[in-house]
Amino acid sequence: MTWRTMSGSASSGRTGASGGQEPGGGQPQEPGQVEENQGWSIFSYLIAGMVTYGLLGWLVAWLTHVPVLLPVGALVGLVFAIGGVVWKYGRS
Repeated sequence: MTWRTMSGSASSGRTGASGGQEPGGGQPQEPGQVEENQGWSIFSYLIAGMVTYGLLGWLVAWLTHVPVLLPVGALVGLVFAIGGVVWKYGRS
């Protein structure tokens, strides 16, 4: 349940068939409409991929005493993050 600033009352974010809103509570998006903060979203995907796989590489490197696994993990995370960005934003 979310509070709507327009009406000032509680709303579930869903409207009837004539309401024209999507179930998420936002305005309906056209197929070609661009996300408002798309650049920050892409940047956060890249950083999160590097950090996640870098930490995983650090953990495996710490357990196996092979220090090269930290940068390898970060690079693998970057590759996966780039693939995810291309998958999400590169398709039309």
